[in-house]
Amino acid sequence: MGTCLRQMSERAFNRVATYLGLERIVLIACVAFFILNFGTSLWLTLFAVYLDDAGLTTIWIGAVLTGINASVSLTYLPSGRLSDLVGRRVPLIAGSALIAVNTFLLYFTKNPLLIMVFTILYGVGQGIATPAVNALVAEASHPSKSGMAYASYYISILSATVLGSTLSGLLASSIGLQSLFPIASILLATAAVIIYLFIKEVNGQWRGSYHLAFKESLKRSISGTASLLRTDRELRLLAIALSFHAFGFYMLNPYIALYATYAIRLDIIQTGIIIALWNMGLISTQIPFGRMTDKLGGEPMLFMHFVLSTLSWVAYALSRTFTVAAITMILFGIIGAMDMPARRTIMLEHATAEAGKATIIGAVDSITTGVGIAAPLIGAIAWAQMGYPAPFMIGAFVNVFSCLPMLALLRKKSHQ
Repeated sequence: MGTCLRQMSERAFNRVATYLGLERIVLIACVAFFILNFGTSLWLTLFAVYLDDAGLTTIWIGAVLTGINASVSLTYLPSGRLSDLVGRRVPLIAGSALIAVNTFLLYFTKNPLLIMVFTILYGVGQGIATPAVNALVAEASHPSKSGMAYASYYISILSATVLGSTLSGLLASSIGLQSLFPIASILLATAAVIIYLFIKEVNGQWRGSYHLAFKESLKRSISGTASLLRTDRELRLLAIALSFHAFGFYMLNPYIALYATYAIRLDIIQTGIIIALWNMGLISTQIPFGRMTDKLGGEPMLFMHFVLSTLSWVAYALSRTFTVAAITMILFGIIGAMDMPARRTIMLEHATAEAGKATIIGAVDSITTGVGIAAPLIGAIAWAQMGYPAPFMIGAFVNVFSCLPMLALLRKKSHQ
């Protein structure tokens, strides 16, 4: 029975992948990570509210949320190297299983220390799985179609996040916030099972034990990344550009909804609408910009994204009515869709036999997310001391500096 069901699922995946013009493995990754992101967004969307209801202080809430971001960032560095050593399947299974287990464990405690431990381990799971799935999508696609493949993947995870965020409030109001954890863990476990059953490709060169591979990854993570950036000037410029961009975005991102509430004085329904419009713009333009990335290249697309992001962040800080804010947030989403297919395409051009795809992705993502860890705190200080528009204006100013390394990359590209 199980074998028959699996064969039927395989045939279904093949038919749908052919219809959509995707490789089968890319479709499986899209399905698995749609479920994974749907389950995660069910509880993570309202996690700060849950922590507040559980009696945690503001300092503890900030520490827990910072712990998640820090654990993801720090795990990116060795996990990319690990994925290149042992292949994509093992990190994907281990990462998704870790996410599922620790989400389930959150249901049983309101102790701040245990919550911190479980959320950090959840972040480690995210950090293990993300470089592996990004490398998997790249390897399964022809280089001339990698932008489209990434666009399809990001549509799946963004759609899941929108759906999960929308349903989280409805479910929490009917069954309680704490009940979201077991529901989410079932979905997360389902994603892990799909990965286990249907992703069989293993692209690593490691012939030793996983334990030794893990030790090797930890040992080489920092020194290997430093060596990589020291010897590859273009990758170094990309990392610098993305770091400025990430810092600017992380500074303003937590205050988008707050700005709508306090500065524009929108009600909760109107605020929800403009956030939904942001996500709609982001999802609806992934495919067109994926195609443009394949035609024009990653560098021009990423440069345009940086320039237009700066303008849109300033425009939102100047919004004073619902209509202007709504239009600006649609543009937020459209401009945001230019980012990921472009940056991943550029990263993959720098993969070598020594530094594989996942190693490159893990290294650059670790740097850019690590740089942004403190940005929300700086945004909070700016919000409190300088006024509501301050995080957006300062974030836009910082983002201008992301354009300078990109200009150097564009000049070098034009001479090749």
